[in-house]
Amino acid sequence: MQIFRHADARPMPWKNGQGTTTEIAAAPAGAGMEDFDWRLSIARMEADAPFSAFPGIVRTLAVIAGNGLNLTVEGDAPVTLDQDSAPHRFAADRPAEGRLLDGPVSNLNIMTRRTSCTHMMRRVRFQGELQVSVTGTLLVLCHTGGIGIGGASLGPLDCALIQDTEKAALHCSAASTVFLIDIFRD
Repeated sequence: MQIFRHADARPMPWKNGQGTTTEIAAAPAGAGMEDFDWRLSIARMEADAPFSAFPGIVRTLAVIAGNGLNLTVEGDAPVTLDQDSAPHRFAADRPAEGRLLDGPVSNLNIMTRRTSCTHMMRRVRFQGELQVSVTGTLLVLCHTGGIGIGGASLGPLDCALIQDTEKAALHCSAASTVFLIDIFRD
């Protein structure tokens, strides 16, 4: 298991310069914006903006802070996303634009390259113990509260990467929210 602490991550400009992003983890190690197989990040939007285009990439986005946004992706019906919405999946190579509902937002993003892997993201609220299956690579991002996993403690926006195991147990004493992101190699 590998732990990524939010406090150690540094923001950088979006690929298109219209906002900022903080990379949490990516594979392969050292991959850049053009050659990752998968990438987990948190994007900060201060104003309405077009999203960066990522050829050959599928993206899933979940609002984790702020009042939400309206997302328009070319060829799809517009959707409104907030902190209670299910994560939304779309093609990152199609033109997309986010319009803020009421102030800035932060979005959790998982992106995978179509030719090498796929992903699934889900938001889970729980208290006590949660058993999760690991069928490839599992990213566990603590959104609210705090969790224990494999002897480590995760606070808000800390992330654990788990591979090569069948199950993982998450523990929390108070209600917490996590994002579980499964990455499957093709």
